[in-house]
Amino acid sequence: MTEGRPSDIRILVSGGSGRLASVLSLVGGDRVQALSRAELDISDAFAFQAALARLQPDVVINAAAISALEACERAPERAHAVNALAPGHIAHACSEAGTPFIHLSTDYVFGAPTDRPWRETDPVSPVNLYGELKADAERQVLAAGGDICIARVAWLFGDGKDFIAHLLRTQDDVVRVASDQIGSPTPIFPLAERLLSLAEHMAAKETVPRLLHLAGSPAVSRADWVATAFDALRRAGRRAPELVRVPMSDLGSSVIRPHYSALDSSLAAGLFGRELDWRISAMQAATFTDRRLSE
Repeated sequence: MTEGRPSDIRILVSGGSGRLASVLSLVGGDRVQALSRAELDISDAFAFQAALARLQPDVVINAAAISALEACERAPERAHAVNALAPGHIAHACSEAGTPFIHLSTDYVFGAPTDRPWRETDPVSPVNLYGELKADAERQVLAAGGDICIARVAWLFGDGKDFIAHLLRTQDDVVRVASDQIGSPTPIFPLAERLLSLAEHMAAKETVPRLLHLAGSPAVSRADWVATAFDALRRAGRRAPELVRVPMSDLGSSVIRPHYSALDSSLAAGLFGRELDWRISAMQAATFTDRRLSE
């Protein structure tokens, strides 16, 4: 597979007001029609079927989800409808229409103890409601058949709305970050390029993996990820807070998070010719966010 601007295909993206859908629109241009919840509520199966028949896209990408862990816990029925049931309905509708379907999933379908990044062939092991619902969605999408790809992503950054940007926006002199949470920071713009490339290949009826990890490499602790970005800021003569490494248990979250959810993206690296190295993007993203905050 090659990366780059996709060919002249029509891509319907749900969750249009979300971070990833917004970047897909920026990267894909007029090839992408991203619909917000107000325009297309994916929990309404009939509304999606009508939109599919009306718009007749070449590919559908489901980027809609309730991704905040606490929000899922506060409204479990709505989270179940959006995160678990709706993807299955979309997959069935796309299968019946013969439309390729890319469903966005998460590293949080994993959470069991491990000493290596998770592979696509590993059994899921979620430790919170969000992960359980996303794992349920994966099962339903796979069962629907048709031309599908479940793309698992993690720790998105680079759009000025990520965790590092949040830390910089607080203007705190000291920030506390978990040292025992290991994951796969994923630069959002290169990710969008890969998703659009996948859509292009699927529209051309080429075979793609039904499960694919599209995450950054190498695996890193949340604290070391942040430290890399902060170090880049200091080298550029910019301000960066002091980072204090703490265990997740000290951060007082009401929701359990996996200690190790890093994804093995070697399959995607083979398909696209290279890994998504988060380190270069982390430096660029931190500098970009800092400059925007200074304006």
